Amino acid sequence: MSPPITSSGQFVESTDSLHSALKPIILLAQCFAVLPISGANSLDASYLKFSWKSPKVLYCGISFIGAAVLTVCSVLRLAVTGVTSTKTTSLVFFITTCITRVLFLRLARQWPCLELSWERMERELSSKYRRLSRVSLALKFKIMTVVIMVLALLEHTLSILSGYTSALECATLRGDTDIVSTYFQSQFPQVFARTPYTHWKGALVQCVNILSTFSWNFMDLFLILLSVALTEQFRQLNNRLSSIRGKHCFNVKAMPELWWAEARNDYNRLATLTRRVDSYVSDIVLLSFANNLYFICIQLLNSFKYIPMRDMVQTVYFCFSFGFLLARTAAVSLYAASVHDESLLPAPILYSVSGSSYSMEVVRFLTQVTTDNIGLTGMKFFSITRSLVLTVAGTIVTYELVLVQFNAVQQVDSSSINITNACMSFQLDVLK
Repeated sequence: MSPPITSSGQFVESTDSLHSALKPIILLAQCFAVLPISGANSLDASYLKFSWKSPKVLYCGISFIGAAVLTVCSVLRLAVTGVTSTKTTSLVFFITTCITRVLFLRLARQWPCLELSWERMERELSSKYRRLSRVSLALKFKIMTVVIMVLALLEHTLSILSGYTSALECATLRGDTDIVSTYFQSQFPQVFARTPYTHWKGALVQCVNILSTFSWNFMDLFLILLSVALTEQFRQLNNRLSSIRGKHCFNVKAMPELWWAEARNDYNRLATLTRRVDSYVSDIVLLSFANNLYFICIQLLNSFKYIPMRDMVQTVYFCFSFGFLLARTAAVSLYAASVHDESLLPAPILYSVSGSSYSMEVVRFLTQVTTDNIGLTGMKFFSITRSLVLTVAGTIVTYELVLVQFNAVQQVDSSSINITNACMSFQLDVLK
């Protein structure tokens, strides 16, 4: 009953399976203390396992402790010096890092079981469905990972350059020759307002910051890759259904009830897999959306307060960082929404089934497609669909309008936010 699979569309487990495609990405993540599972470089998912005694878990724990220390320091700074948007941003960033570590550690415990279920389904369905794209899943994942991580690296580099530029100006203003010390005191005042700066402390804090920045970006990348993999599975099923459509797409070929039963069963298995994936990653989805929306709003607030900026480096960094944040948020939303979109595509084909071919299996299939809400969610608080993307965009626009009105009332003079005030801010932290 299944159409023959040509060699060009053959499923190749070494490049098209989820385990093989995610292998280099998981190994990269483990370099930054994320997803501490063993056997990630193995041939198949049966070798995957999680152990609390693994050095990878210890590395993850050390990274968590580092982020937790910076979180506590940020809380103490807020308690002593008062609440501002800048100080709150630092606190939210490190809190997000701590939560991300915990969520990915929890996912690592469940990942071997999920991978085994996914791999079993891939092997059973590979005989029925052809690979639609000439580009393998592994290559798609590598391209996406390289693009996002290179952009993240560029953003972090611009952040360091922007901080160094400010530190250089501050050091010149204060007559201080130790620019490195000034840089770390200005970038991490929550730490060096309470302890004297030394090079080893600065290196340690910078390492924790790099690990935190990676986990912040990897959270979105991971959701994008999972969404692509799920969408690909539904797309293969939809392609098989589309193959029985007539030349003008008004009717479909007459197929036996057993064929429809098999197609409905495959669709149901994909729906079950999607719900299982969602049960494991829905908390990560919620954290990703909450985190991205918060930082978008903060960046909008900063755009009204600090533009025009003092120099070109800071302007380039701000624009690039804001653009990258918007692009990353849009990518997560659209790729995750594509899972829901693909799950609805069988409906037009089922509506076109002729009366002579209409059977109970077609009815059951159509009922499931039109009533079952398939897709990723944020812990069931919301489902990621294209309508959600518009809702989020509308919320951001509304917030921006409020900020415009607020800015018009309280005209913050950007010239008053000069380098002297910037230097004095962390000097006061040290004195306190």
